[in-house]
Amino acid sequence: MPDLLYSALLGFIAGLIPVYLGLLPLPLFRRLSPTKRSLIVSLSVGILLFLFADVTGEAVELSGKTWYGASLFAVGLVTGIGVPFVISSRRKELKDAASAIDKNKLKTLTAYIISAAIGLHNLGEGLAIGAAYASEQLALTTVLVVGFALHNGTEGVAIAGPVSDFPTRAREPLLMGFLAGFPTVLGSILGATLYSELAGALFFSLAAGALLYVVIELTRRAQSSKSAIVGIVLGILLMYFTDLLLTI
Repeated sequence: MPDLLYSALLGFIAGLIPVYLGLLPLPLFRRLSPTKRSLIVSLSVGILLFLFADVTGEAVELSGKTWYGASLFAVGLVTGIGVPFVISSRRKELKDAASAIDKNKLKTLTAYIISAAIGLHNLGEGLAIGAAYASEQLALTTVLVVGFALHNGTEGVAIAGPVSDFPTRAREPLLMGFLAGFPTVLGSILGATLYSELAGALFFSLAAGALLYVVIELTRRAQSSKSAIVGIVLGILLMYFTDLLLTI
């Protein structure tokens, strides 16, 4: 039987710690000019776009292994995008359109949705790490931990970018980082004990829907300019090159 504490440690190294490291530049981002902060937000959009494509591919692949996989994928995707949409719409109905405080609350909500979507994605990554460790594929486990760690550092930046655009309490970035990174720990434990392709398909499809929602929201907020396009492309390339480490 695999060592569950060691499985949890793998999750900490691959997920929680890198996400918090990616959040460290947040104070620096807040000192940048509005134009440069917009570039950082665009970089986040690029990172999240890559993640959306990645988790969608994973969800399609895993759901294809069960006869009711198409229905599972559809339910997960619709739920993933529908729940944050309903919550956000309700917030918008209740807010005073002229209130800057309430607008910041809506932005904070979007940031938490980003964190939750990344967390669902990282739960799937944790399942892969735990399953590899449980099957005693130590070389594969090491590659997954290192690759996901680099990946998750950029995901921390994807949270820090949008959060830099508005004031937050000190605890909020900590909670967002935990929401995004801790599921890797949980996934590593679950993957080492009862890995399920069915659960993986559901988590990835939920993540795909939530990521699609936040990409749309951040794109609406981003300034339409050449720098925004550059930021999106850089974000995609950044994720692409860190993802290459998983295939070397």
